[in-house]
Amino acid sequence: MCSLGRSGVTRLSQCLTFSAPYSVPGSKPWLLTVSTIQRIESRSCRSRQPTGMAGQNSPYVRVPFFDERGPGVGVDQSLQERLDEIFQKENNIERINIGFKKVGGEKLDRDQVLQWRRETRKDRALEKAAREETLTVDLGKVRQEWIESGAVFEDIYKSAELYGIYEDLFRHGYFYPCVDLNIAFSLENDMMAPVYRGNIIKPGEAGTQPEVSWRSKDDDLWTLVLTAPDSHLVEEGAEYLHWMVTNIRGSDLNSGEEIANYLQPFPPFGTGFHRFAFVLYKQETRINLGVISKPEDTVELAKRTFNTFDFYSEHQENLTPAGLAFFQSDYEPSLRDFFHNVLNMKEPRYEYEFPLPFIKPWNQFFEMNKAKGFNEFMDRHRDPKDIEKEVLIKKLKHTHPFKGDTREFMDYPEAHADDLLEVFPGPVGEKSLNPRQSYKIPSWRRHAILREQSQDGYFKSTKHSDLRRDPQLVE
Repeated sequence: MCSLGRSGVTRLSQCLTFSAPYSVPGSKPWLLTVSTIQRIESRSCRSRQPTGMAGQNSPYVRVPFFDERGPGVGVDQSLQERLDEIFQKENNIERINIGFKKVGGEKLDRDQVLQWRRETRKDRALEKAAREETLTVDLGKVRQEWIESGAVFEDIYKSAELYGIYEDLFRHGYFYPCVDLNIAFSLENDMMAPVYRGNIIKPGEAGTQPEVSWRSKDDDLWTLVLTAPDSHLVEEGAEYLHWMVTNIRGSDLNSGEEIANYLQPFPPFGTGFHRFAFVLYKQETRINLGVISKPEDTVELAKRTFNTFDFYSEHQENLTPAGLAFFQSDYEPSLRDFFHNVLNMKEPRYEYEFPLPFIKPWNQFFEMNKAKGFNEFMDRHRDPKDIEKEVLIKKLKHTHPFKGDTREFMDYPEAHADDLLEVFPGPVGEKSLNPRQSYKIPSWRRHAILREQSQDGYFKSTKHSDLRRDPQLVE
C-alpha cells in the first residue's frame, strides 16, 4: 500500500499486485511483482462534479472535453446518413425505365481486345505513320463507330443523369436514348451552333428555330418537345414549353403539326444557367392535341406552362421517349428588348443580398500594425460602392482605349519603394533630423501607395487583361 499527498494533490492508494507469468533465474523476489497505482484526481475527475471553495459546485474548475460535448464517434449520423433519412421516401421509390431497350453497351472481353491489338501491331505502315506523325484519322468513321456501338447513347444518359434531366422531367422515370438527334442553330456566315449534352448556347444564338434531323423510317410517327425546367417565373416546379411538334412522319418536321411555335430561351438576369431539353417521343398512333400558340399570336407565357411528367402520364400508352439532347443558356443584355417587345413585360432581375460584414464598433482606434493607416480603418465604415467608384476613376486615368494600361512599365512596384523614402533636410548649420521621424511621406501613406501600385486589396480591379490580338492571316 502506498499513498502520497494531501488534499488537491494526487493520492496513491489501494495498490494492486499481480505475479509475473514466468520467473527469471537469479532475480530477486520483489522484482517479480509489479505494482499498479490507482490514480485519484481531486480537481479534474470526470466521474464527479468538482467543487471549489467551501464545497460549492464550481463551473470554473473543469471544462468539458470535446468528446463530451456531443455523441461519440459512431453514435451521431454523418451528413450522408442524415440526408438519406430526410429523403427516405424519395430514395425508396423504384426507378422505372420508360424507354426502349438499351442499345449497345456490350463490352469486349479481354481476348478480343488482345486479338485486336496483335492485328493492329502487325500493320507496319500504320505504325510508321503514327511514329512520324503523318497518320490521318477519318473522324466521320470514328463518329459512325461511336454511334453504332451505342457509346453515344451511354454518354447522353450519363450527362442527363449528371444534370438531373430525368429527375426534373420524369421524376422516378428514366430512359436510355436510342435515336441520335442532330440539332443545330444557324448563325451568321454559315456557322452553326450544335446542341450536344449540356453545352452552352447564348440566347442570341438560339434566337431562331433550329435544324433538327434524325434517322427514321418513312412511316414512323414522332413528337418533338423542347422544354425548360428552370425558366418558369411564377410556379415552382413548372416548365415553359418552347416548342412542340407532333405527328411527324419520318424525320420531316414540315409534315408534323406544330402545337407551339418556337420560342427562344429567356433566362432572367441573376438566375444562372438554365437547362433546355429536346425530347423525341416515338408515337404508336396519331395523337390530337389542341394548338397552344401560333407564330402570328402574341406570346402568352401562361398558356405555355407545361409539365413533362403530366404530359407523359396522360399519353404514356402512345408515346415512348427515344431521343434526348439538351443545352444550357444564361442571361445576356439582348434579352432586355425581348422581354419588353416580345413578352410585353418588365424585365425581371434577381440579385443576391449578401449580409453586411460585422465591423467592430470604433469607439477607440488602437491599430497594432503600424503599417496600416487610419485611412484603411475608416474604409471599413464606408460604402463599398464609393470605394469601387474611386478605384475605377483611378484606373481610367491610366487607361488608354487602344493601348491599355499606360503604367505597364511598373511590373515590379517594390523596386520603386526607395523613391518614397525621401526625408526632410535638416536646418542649416544644425544637427540633421532623425531619419525615422523626418520622412516626407508617412509610413501609412507609403503602404497605401505600394498597395495601389502592386494592385492589392480593393485595387485588384485595376488589373488590365491583355488586349485581344486577332491572329495574323497567313498568305
